[in-house]
Amino acid sequence: MAQKKSRTQGKPKSETKLAEERFQNCVGKRNTLNEEARALRDERNSLHDQRNKVMEEIMAHRDEMKANTTIKVKHQNLRNSAQEKAKQLIELKQQKRKDKRGGKSLKDTVQALHSEILNLEKRRETTEMPISKEREVMDKLAILRRSLGDQEVVLSTQEHINAEVSELDTTIDSEFSRADEEHKSVVNMARQNKKIYKKVTVLMKEASHLSTESDKKHKEFVDCRKKADNQHAKAMEMLETLRTHRKSESDERQARWKVVKDHRQNIKKELYDPKKLDNVADDALQQLLSGGKITL
Repeated sequence: MAQKKSRTQGKPKSETKLAEERFQNCVGKRNTLNEEARALRDERNSLHDQRNKVMEEIMAHRDEMKANTTIKVKHQNLRNSAQEKAKQLIELKQQKRKDKRGGKSLKDTVQALHSEILNLEKRRETTEMPISKEREVMDKLAILRRSLGDQEVVLSTQEHINAEVSELDTTIDSEFSRADEEHKSVVNMARQNKKIYKKVTVLMKEASHLSTESDKKHKEFVDCRKKADNQHAKAMEMLETLRTHRKSESDERQARWKVVKDHRQNIKKELYDPKKLDNVADDALQQLLSGGKITL
């Protein structure tokens, strides 16, 4: 029994059995590699989805920064406009101050003219003088009155300028206050964008890391798929070889079965031929009639 078992174990495997084992081995390796490739693909897709979410957040922050920049530019323009208007008003004020110079002496001149006219009129009324002298005084009074009228017109203009300068000071202060408020808004928008930029910088690093990891997983996935495809190609080659061996064995079995079938038919034909059976029966009958024995 042990000797028979030993002979069975030592029997070499057929080409069909070897081809089937190689085919199953390739299929197993292919399936394992496909599972690994699917796992790598899922990891890659997960990393890609995470990166997309981070990029969506980055784009939202960028849109917010653009909106803040638009608001900042608007405030900058308003600030610059107010500052420019204030500068123009300052230049106008300085020009008016130049025109105002001598205003105090002009007022003194008007008062002096008034005094001199009053003194001459009083002198003319209280002092007896010749007609020639009185005429001289009258001529002088006429000259002084004309001069007084001219100086009063100039003085009125100067007083109007003084009022305008005072109004300019108020307007200048108002424009500078408005410029300061607009500048605060500009600074506020700039600070907000600076904070957002820091967030975007961190998110960009995260997105870059996720991209790198996703690319690694994709490369591993591609390599694994190539190996799986290689094993599949080998499996298909082994399957063709297996089919060839199976066909050969099937042909051999059919050929052996045909030989057996033909042999059986020949035997049956030999044994069950009616003429031969009649001859055998006649011989047996003759032998019985002659007192012999029949051997079956």
